[in-house]
Amino acid sequence: MHRVSPSPQSLWTRSFRADLRFAARQFRRAPAYAVFTVLVLALGIGTVTAMFTIGYGVLFKPLPFRADRQLFEVVERNQKGDETYQSSYPEIVQDRDAIGNLAEFAFVSSGVSILDAPSGAELVSEVASSPNLFATLGVEPILGRAFSPSEQVSDHPDVVLISYDLWLRGFASDPHVLGKTVHIGGVLHTVVGVMPKHFEYPVYDRRAEVWIPLDRTALAKSGNGNNVYSNSYEPILRLHPGVRPQAVQAALANVHAQFSKENQIGLIRFRDLLVRDARPALLALAIAVAVLWLIACSNVAGLMLARVAARRSEIAVRSALGAQRHRIVAQFLTESLALSTVGASGGLALALAILRVFRHALQTMLPLAANIQLNWAVWIGFVVLTLLTALAFGTVPALLAARTGTQSGLRSGRKYAGDRSQHRARNILLIGEVALSIALLIGAGLMLRTMYALRHVPLGFRTDHLLLTSLTAPGDLYKDQNVGIVAWQPLLDELRRMPGVQQAAFSTVMPLKHPLEWLTLVYKTNWTQGNVDAVVRAASPGLMDVLGIAMYSGRFFDEGDTAASLPVTVVNRTFVNRYLGGNAIGKQIRFGKTPVTATIIGVIDDIHQESVAEPTRPEIYICIPQVASNTTLYKALLSRYMELAVRTEADPATMIGALRRTIANENPHLAIGEFTTMQAAVEDSIGAQKLAAGVVGTFGALALLITVTGLYGLLSFLVEQRTQEIGIRMALGADRSHVVGLILRQTLVLMGAGAGLGLALAFWSDRLLNGVLYGVTASDPFAMSLAPLALLLCGLLAAAIPARRAASVDPVVALRAE
Repeated sequence: MHRVSPSPQSLWTRSFRADLRFAARQFRRAPAYAVFTVLVLALGIGTVTAMFTIGYGVLFKPLPFRADRQLFEVVERNQKGDETYQSSYPEIVQDRDAIGNLAEFAFVSSGVSILDAPSGAELVSEVASSPNLFATLGVEPILGRAFSPSEQVSDHPDVVLISYDLWLRGFASDPHVLGKTVHIGGVLHTVVGVMPKHFEYPVYDRRAEVWIPLDRTALAKSGNGNNVYSNSYEPILRLHPGVRPQAVQAALANVHAQFSKENQIGLIRFRDLLVRDARPALLALAIAVAVLWLIACSNVAGLMLARVAARRSEIAVRSALGAQRHRIVAQFLTESLALSTVGASGGLALALAILRVFRHALQTMLPLAANIQLNWAVWIGFVVLTLLTALAFGTVPALLAARTGTQSGLRSGRKYAGDRSQHRARNILLIGEVALSIALLIGAGLMLRTMYALRHVPLGFRTDHLLLTSLTAPGDLYKDQNVGIVAWQPLLDELRRMPGVQQAAFSTVMPLKHPLEWLTLVYKTNWTQGNVDAVVRAASPGLMDVLGIAMYSGRFFDEGDTAASLPVTVVNRTFVNRYLGGNAIGKQIRFGKTPVTATIIGVIDDIHQESVAEPTRPEIYICIPQVASNTTLYKALLSRYMELAVRTEADPATMIGALRRTIANENPHLAIGEFTTMQAAVEDSIGAQKLAAGVVGTFGALALLITVTGLYGLLSFLVEQRTQEIGIRMALGADRSHVVGLILRQTLVLMGAGAGLGLALAFWSDRLLNGVLYGVTASDPFAMSLAPLALLLCGLLAAAIPARRAASVDPVVALRAE
């Protein structure tokens, strides 16, 4: 009878199961060690999983285009390093001819427009494109068709493609939407297609919702240089297979060199262009997450080294009974894998919680935020991270455990602190852990200083008891009327009569809330030798009272400023300082495509209009009642879209329902946007810094907690293992203060070395935060000194308890210990 030898795979499986059972018994014998280790690993793995989900979704997940890595845009850089991605139509034609058959060439013009859908009027993101855009991107509509070349001429009926989301909310998923008509910008368009659900074409900080074909006739006319839209087209290239970007760049450079030898032409990958502003912040956060993960692994590795020393006798017995070194290594690595797996389960729950907590900030601040979700790549990364974590903290302890000598291990007894190599490994891990913690704490300190600076920026307006919303008027209803007279003013009068409303006012753009921004050209006057660029805004009388903005000189608009009175205007102090250099009252401004002359009657204090961190730009305010409907300013500013500010007596949130009802009753044709408070608008404005401060600050606090608790646990174990040594010292005359000083000095030396290394690391790495810092530099002395001091004090406090315990050892009991 022949016995069948088990296969190597069967032997490995049985050995692995035996190692798992033995690991479970070890964890039951030391539950505090197992629980603490799992919690630390859950923090490290969870934060890395969350960051990987965000980073992969924004930076690496393929775009919803065919072979997206072959898509590029043209960038032009001047000698100062400034970049532009837009070209005039003659430049588009020139570049397309230069590229020839090297690439497919499409171009777009992005903006916002007013859509009159069956669900009501709303502001939408619009992309006007060459007919071959979707063929270049490699995308087809799920309903209908894309544009045809014949639809790019002026006498062809206007057509539109709509996004999947707009189809859902604006047309109630109507399967017969094709052929229906909608007004876009006051022009009737026929719906010819619906784009796929996951198709996303970013426009500024929004997703494109409608696509229309560019008018070739208007494009041809834009080459004369007088058209205001002559520099607003973005070329998009798809390189043909086998064509290198350098070849296309060289072809473009040859053509552009004939017109400008100073500027340089290059190509940038389409995805890189979309995420370039978010990349530095994501890189900084990724480094912070990696640092926290390394701290967690170092902490657990140090604890495992202590466990190796405690189990020295056990390891020696196993060696004496015939266990080979690779079996001892396998046993400790199996324990590491078990701990890492359990920690990863908690880490996954933590990652989902992090993504849920920061969801609003992520959607507000990051491009391609819809891609941030668990998918196969994230799951693979999660499994790899779990295995990598087990190897990161388990390899060194496992190898050192396998080196334990049989005889020395059996003689050493139970209380043994480890040999020199284990001491050295523990010290290196502790120094590295302290260094990484200090670097992270300094980064957290810089972000907290940034948030403090942003919170104390004088905004120039009041934020309390202030509600904001937007209103959109249907284009066909007020086609032949002045919407300011027949819609905006009657509504304003009704809102001001509401109980609980102190004041209300309209403006085309409210502070920190600007989906629409209009630039105007100020023509030569008697006070300037050249044209002046400024932001123009239309406002109703009372806006300064609603927002609480102070007048620097003169007055703001009042009820006496009407269409029958002389045109007046108000500017801000930045406009005066940059262009007037003195008294502005009484001077005249001519602005607009069909010039309108207005007299300056007031200067307002500067306010932070764009964001809390952005400087003020030159601003011109015009009075809504004085804007005639036959001017270009009316068409640009007043005809469709307006923002409303309401100052309330009570909590603004309690007034939202009443305001909605009043607006709907007064004018049911208006589309009402979302209500938000000015305080919420301020918070959204500092969203990038707030997100970074929250994440880095949280990681810094976790790093401090992990380091201090790990130091306490390690020192407690070492004091226990050195009981006999401490007893001998005290028996030979050492007093308690000497023993306490011994433990604290050793701790201080290790933490001092870690602090020095951490300062050097922080000095280099914290420059990655430059893009989100405000009012503080990366080498801020306050943060550089406070973080190491805080960690040193916490470390000494953590070491004080084991040191006092060591000083209370009874020499007689210690000498009798095994």
